[in-house]
Amino acid sequence: MGIVAPPGVASTRPPGVLSNLRVLAAEVVVVVVGVVVVIAATAVAPAAASSDCVAVPVHRMLSAEGGMYRLPDGRQFKASIVDVGGCPPMSYLPTGMAYPDTASNYTVIGALVTAGAGGGGSPCVTGTGAGAGGGTSPAVLSGFQAVLIEANGFRFSADMVFEDIDSQTRVPLAEGWREMMTSLGMAGGQVVRPTLRTRPGALVGVQPFQIKAAALGAVGFPAAADMTIDGAAYNSWTVGRNCPFMNDPTGECKAYVTYEDAVDRLLIVYAATQQSPTDPDSAAFFSAVTLSCGCQCAAHTRSNVAKPVAGSPGKCTTVAATTPGYSCDMLGTSWCETRVGTRWAMTGDGDNCVQEPNTYSQVVSTFNPDPDFK
Repeated sequence: MGIVAPPGVASTRPPGVLSNLRVLAAEVVVVVVGVVVVIAATAVAPAAASSDCVAVPVHRMLSAEGGMYRLPDGRQFKASIVDVGGCPPMSYLPTGMAYPDTASNYTVIGALVTAGAGGGGSPCVTGTGAGAGGGTSPAVLSGFQAVLIEANGFRFSADMVFEDIDSQTRVPLAEGWREMMTSLGMAGGQVVRPTLRTRPGALVGVQPFQIKAAALGAVGFPAAADMTIDGAAYNSWTVGRNCPFMNDPTGECKAYVTYEDAVDRLLIVYAATQQSPTDPDSAAFFSAVTLSCGCQCAAHTRSNVAKPVAGSPGKCTTVAATTPGYSCDMLGTSWCETRVGTRWAMTGDGDNCVQEPNTYSQVVSTFNPDPDFK
């Protein structure tokens, strides 16, 4: 299924390029009261035709032979399922399962959300926290189901959609299970937070959750202290809804996840904010992970570039490029992603110039695969 920006959220994504990636240009400019001001000169070059975009269903990563999933361009991923804090998976739709079949773009993530033996609470439940009746303290993520994706020797930007974050409907809202999902990334050992969005009027909202340092450590995210993060949770206390899992035109139970900054590890989290006295299981789904267009790349020397003349709209001068550009190269030691912006170009009529669309490659990381990656 394609990823579509929700109504009210602008999308700057051309075909195959992530919707919220920051737009940079070879010569980035702004126009203020008719005066062209140069902001920065970024070392970029037009992306080669071999720049590839791909959407990967995570269940295929999880079921890959030998535990390693290889893309056609040679990049490698591995994925694993982690029961954090004693939170067990849903019994009949286990985490990592393709749904409704192996041809699907969607992967199940779910948990056991009834009270434990002897009346103890489920370890998969966060509490409703700030989402309940004006509460101010964040709900606590100490036990949850998790899927961890790791890249071999490079970083990647990504989009995905969380689906079917809903509530139990056959009991009063104050008593049935209610779901939440969230995500975190890492890059070079540092935590990277995505942007989470929901549609206007949705039954799911973005709210704060406190994730425990011990829980982060259990999924290989070292943390010296607990951390407050954003999560997408069912937050209506007047409407109970069992939402359609696929092709939901209303988007009432969806959340849209965008990693604008490239990561080398990506964590997907599922828990309940409230447990059920009657229904032992709950589950949601997440889409294929859409990776930004990109390629293995190397630096190259740039020729002269057009630079606007301050105070003279539509006029440019040509100057020598002071930084290299990057283009696709199968022997390169960097990984580039495609960016879209504008650049100044001489018209051939004296010093006249115009802004034109520009697609180019930008380095996001080194490319240094580990031969023992498993």
